[in-house]
Amino acid sequence: MIRNIINIVKKETLDTLRDKRTIIIMVLVPVLVFPVIFIVSSRVQMSVAEREQVRTLRIGFVSEDANSPLAEFLQAQERVELVPMDDAANLEQLIRSDSLQFGLYVPAGFEYAIANIQPANLRLYFSGTRIQGTGRIDRLLEAYETMIVEQRLAAKDLQRSFVKPFEKESVNIATGQEMIGKLAGGFLPYLFIIFCFTGAMYPAIDLFTGEKERRTMETLLTAPVSRIEILTGKMVVVALTGLSSAILAILGLFVGLQISAGLPDFIMSVVMGILTFSFVAYLLLMLIPLTIFFAGLLIPLTIYAKTFKEAQSIVTPLTFLVIFPAAIAMMPGLEYNALTALIPVVNITLATKEIIAGTIHFPHYLITVGSLVGLAAISVVFCASWFGRESNILR
Repeated sequence: MIRNIINIVKKETLDTLRDKRTIIIMVLVPVLVFPVIFIVSSRVQMSVAEREQVRTLRIGFVSEDANSPLAEFLQAQERVELVPMDDAANLEQLIRSDSLQFGLYVPAGFEYAIANIQPANLRLYFSGTRIQGTGRIDRLLEAYETMIVEQRLAAKDLQRSFVKPFEKESVNIATGQEMIGKLAGGFLPYLFIIFCFTGAMYPAIDLFTGEKERRTMETLLTAPVSRIEILTGKMVVVALTGLSSAILAILGLFVGLQISAGLPDFIMSVVMGILTFSFVAYLLLMLIPLTIFFAGLLIPLTIYAKTFKEAQSIVTPLTFLVIFPAAIAMMPGLEYNALTALIPVVNITLATKEIIAGTIHFPHYLITVGSLVGLAAISVVFCASWFGRESNILR
């Protein structure tokens, strides 16, 4: 029996590797998509940041006061072009046309209020769709505000501590690994869950619906092997392609992070330190039953479908059923406990976050693995029952 299953696995693996769509989905997309995304995004971000640093900031300036020390302060700054204007009504149109980046409106009595230590208002016009340069204008206004405070303190012969009586020292007890695991660790399981499912989807369609469409299923059933051996061999191939796609996606992510520029050193050290034997072992113990479970979902549907197109239309909506719980598990505040450890897909996302953070609770992890193994076993039994019906196979 084992020899028959091995022969079927070899035969179906060769057939799968001949399918260009499977190779693209299983190998090329997971391996290349993240390095390309990281390279392009990092280059674009660096280019935008560099351009923004050397770009001259054009600020429309409308003042109801005759003399404005604020205007003198802004004109003295580097890479700042102040555009005096008479009417604030024109600021909005000029900002929308990108002739100006910002607009400042100084109402009448602003300088008098500043000089007499009274409350004063300043209106800043900007477009929320263009966030570049916002930090620069904020820093300029904060610098002007700081200068006024310093002048007031000097006039009253007071120290800076008069307006800032204490300094706050924040102590973050979470390590860098815990921060990455808790805050960003949900993205990694979301990644391999999606690729695990899509990596198994096309081989499942080809090995079952494709056999029916090519009319080779009947020939295969006449071979001197049992139906359970045929199903087992095909299911092994489907599960292996899904598992391989998930692993390649993770490797592609790490390669993309390694070759991308601009990430802090401590983040890179934590990310690269995650690739340990224990992390891989934890991950595989969840991924193996997960891929079997996905295969158990996909195979009955692909057996039911008559054509490749029909199988795609039936299977594709399942992707959203996989994405939804993975996305829910990324929401803040959802804790990994005995209850969430039982929920499929959600439990893997939460468990992976804890593994990355180094705070995994082993009993909860065992519950997760046990629930996944149970679901995988149920899916295998259902597949065997479904594949054993003549009406389903020859539909």
